[in-house]
Amino acid sequence: MSKKSIIFAAEFKKTISTMCVLERNTRSITVRMSPRRWDRFVELEQAYRVATAVVRAKRECETAPSMSVDEAMQFIKQL
Repeated sequence: MSKKSIIFAAEFKKTISTMCVLERNTRSITVRMSPRRWDRFVELEQAYRVATAVVRAKRECETAPSMSVDEAMQFIKQL
C-alpha cells in the first residue's frame, strides 16, 4: 500500500467520524458535513485515485520489456 493511500485511509476514518448520516438506504447515503470537510474529502479521494494509478503503472513498468531511448521516444510519440 502506498503512503498516499495510507494517509487517505487515516484521514477518511477521521472524516467519517465527524459527519452526520442523515439518511441511508440501499442505493445512497445522505450525510451532512461542512464545506471545508467536503473539500478535504474530495482532495483525499483524488489523492487516492492518483496513488492507485501510480501503483498500477509501477507494476506495468516492472513487467514491460526494456526499450532503447529511440524506441521509448517513438512509443511516446504514438501516444
